[in-house]
Amino acid sequence: MASSKKTSGFFSSIGSNIKAIPALLKDSKKRWRVIIPAIVVIAAVGGLIYYESFYLPSKKTASSQATLQTTVARRGDITLSASGTGTLQAAQTANLGFEGVGSSNSATLSKLNVIVGDKVKAGEVLAEIDDSTQQTALQQAQQALANLTSPAAIATAQQAVATDTTNVLNAKLTLMNLISPAVFTSELQVAADQQALDAAKAAGGSSPTADQQKAIDAAQAKLQTDQGILAGNQVWYVKNYVPNNFTVMQRNGNSVTKAIQAPTDAEIAAARAAYAAAQATLQEDQWYLDALQGQDIPANATGTNLTALLKAKSDLQTAQTNVGSAQIVAPFDGVVTAVNAQIGDTVGNSTIITIADESKLYLQTYVDESDYALFKVGNPVNVVFSALPNQTFTGKVVQVSPALYTSSGQSAVSGLVQLDPTNANLLIGMDATVTVIGGQAQNAVIIPISALHEYAPNQYAVFVDRSGQLSVTFVQVGLQDLVNAEIKSGLQPGEVVSTGLVGTKSQ
Repeated sequence: MASSKKTSGFFSSIGSNIKAIPALLKDSKKRWRVIIPAIVVIAAVGGLIYYESFYLPSKKTASSQATLQTTVARRGDITLSASGTGTLQAAQTANLGFEGVGSSNSATLSKLNVIVGDKVKAGEVLAEIDDSTQQTALQQAQQALANLTSPAAIATAQQAVATDTTNVLNAKLTLMNLISPAVFTSELQVAADQQALDAAKAAGGSSPTADQQKAIDAAQAKLQTDQGILAGNQVWYVKNYVPNNFTVMQRNGNSVTKAIQAPTDAEIAAARAAYAAAQATLQEDQWYLDALQGQDIPANATGTNLTALLKAKSDLQTAQTNVGSAQIVAPFDGVVTAVNAQIGDTVGNSTIITIADESKLYLQTYVDESDYALFKVGNPVNVVFSALPNQTFTGKVVQVSPALYTSSGQSAVSGLVQLDPTNANLLIGMDATVTVIGGQAQNAVIIPISALHEYAPNQYAVFVDRSGQLSVTFVQVGLQDLVNAEIKSGLQPGEVVSTGLVGTKSQ
């Protein structure tokens, strides 16, 4: 009878609310805000009527006693977490050796300034080798470059440029005398016009602007004009240098005649080649002089002297590097974790000293693929090392790999966890259990999941016992674990909710 009174009171409260619906429906603006909740309420009422009229009587015939199980909303904590494994590692590690020393020029370790466990600063010298061989090579490289860049060498280069300039002029005059100044000048002009046209086209690219197209057209027109002038000069040249064209010469007061023959193609080709060679020699010697005087030169500059100069500079740089490589210098602040040699040992470029930057500690972490949603950058973590089971360290996820890690056919999500600063004496390589906190609600209103009724996707209601009567209450649900649910609104701590019927005896 108590249950009947509770439900009859519930029906009365629902009925009074339903009576108000027709008046609300007259307002078009409120109509849809009323219809949808009303449908939900009617569905809940229908379910409860079925429960009272059919389900409960049938249960009473099969059971001598059935009671409504309830629980009380209370305050508590809910934590969603995922557990994984991790291995401690430093922010960065460096394996250091004598980089300039190879198997063919090994050296003797003469100084070792650290032992395992020493803390070092960036730039600190950790070890040295006997560098007498490297010092000799450095002196030789310095002397070679000094010889090439001495005042005498620069003066010689300047003299070469002056001589080259005269040679270019002479070769030019020789060619001009063969093909006439007019033809020679026209050829130079046509070559210059072609370079200007090529430059204009390169500036415009595949889609030149109006101004760029105008410049291209102008360059094209000038080239065509000068090509016409060259053709005319070449015709003049042929007409004036034909065989049997005689001129009168005076020799010892007597007039004699001498035929001026047209130059052959071979003579003209040889003169052109000599002129081009003279120009090329001048250019290479000028590049060499510019390099000696510290001026910029093109990347494609050539010349025997220039090549020798560049090699001497490279040899000096290599020698300086090798001398510097006779020392092992700490690249960053850290702690020495390994020393693999002793004074007097023959060493090469293999690792001798290892240092680790422990200013920040990380754990390479792996969690099950099913917990991927919880393993997110920024989520807090709790860490317990196998060697320190009674201590819990904290940190956060700072990196999640975009690809699954697979080993022995098993897949896992991998990432980095940064450990919060600690004074504990932790060792690189220590194993730990890592618990990632995916969500946490503290001092929240919680009820068992069994009390929830999902009437629409992610929409929930509960049956609440208020003053001896059951009523439907819609609630907003937050975090849920396997047992409890967080209630963000709709319930207060201490309210009694139904979790279903319990049968105690069958007939």
